[in-house]
Amino acid sequence: MHRIRPLAVPRAFIRPQKVNVPHMQSRAYQRIPFGSSNKQQYQRFSARSGIAQLFGRWASRPTFYRDIGIITAGGGTVYVLNLEEVPVSGRRRFNFIPASVEQSLGESTVAEIQQTYAGRFLDDNDPRSRMVKRVLERLLPHAFEAGKGLSEMAWEVHVIDSPEMNAFVVPGGKVFVFTGILPHCRDEDGVAAVLGHEVAHVIARHTA
Repeated sequence: MHRIRPLAVPRAFIRPQKVNVPHMQSRAYQRIPFGSSNKQQYQRFSARSGIAQLFGRWASRPTFYRDIGIITAGGGTVYVLNLEEVPVSGRRRFNFIPASVEQSLGESTVAEIQQTYAGRFLDDNDPRSRMVKRVLERLLPHAFEAGKGLSEMAWEVHVIDSPEMNAFVVPGGKVFVFTGILPHCRDEDGVAAVLGHEVAHVIARHTA
């Protein structure tokens, strides 16, 4: 008696079985008991809810309104005491950086520039240095009228032999002009436009 073997089914006709893989998430959850049963309820925990809890605890304190008043009065006092009038425009602005800090920042910037471009500063008798200095002398009287304390600064002109198209004025009246920008200025009027823009930053104390 012969045994009948089961018919082999090609793999192409076998339906693949689906395997449910739980999705892993790197989120923190807080477990909270649900009623008196053994079932558990999960609630997502986030930084926002933590901040809300801290604020809620603070708001529940009896000194909450007193704390709010002290913070508001302190912030308002600091703001009012550091208001100043902007030169030329006359508008008011908040500025808590004193001029002494700007002066110190300018001195450190000058030292860094002198170290970076050592040996590349043009002599004062160089025609390019004389031209930049001549333009600055034309601008300064107008700057002195616009900004307070500018006439007390020791203004200096430094022309750096470098192809960079740049020019700037450091707090304290130190003017730096790179030779790379001079051909684009074409003449003294172009140099005056560049230096006038940079001097205006010092007048308005944009460093602060």
